[in-house]
Amino acid sequence: MALWNTERRSEPQVTLHVPARYLDWATLVAIGAIPALLLVWLIPLPLVLPALSIVSFVIACIAALFAHYSGINRRAPGLTSWNIAAVFTLIWIGAGVIGGPKQIVQLFDQLTMAP
Repeated sequence: MALWNTERRSEPQVTLHVPARYLDWATLVAIGAIPALLLVWLIPLPLVLPALSIVSFVIACIAALFAHYSGINRRAPGLTSWNIAAVFTLIWIGAGVIGGPKQIVQLFDQLTMAP
């Protein structure tokens, strides 16, 4: 274990200013904002949080599966699929906690009534 810690400590912990990192963050914000805007536009307001929770869970699973099967390093610099999966996992948990069981039942009632 001590050998592993010393190997990881030789890497720089702080990255310098790189202009491409802003593009990474813009991409991450766009990936997160587009499903949220579509949900607000297409779903009634009380049902947005449960739907956001479900959609972010699916996106997090897809991003994690892609990262796992493509062999992406979790500690790679820049924005990776692991980072995207982590962000959508946080959105999923946050929307699920803020939402509540009553809204989830209403969402599934709404989905069963749809033609």
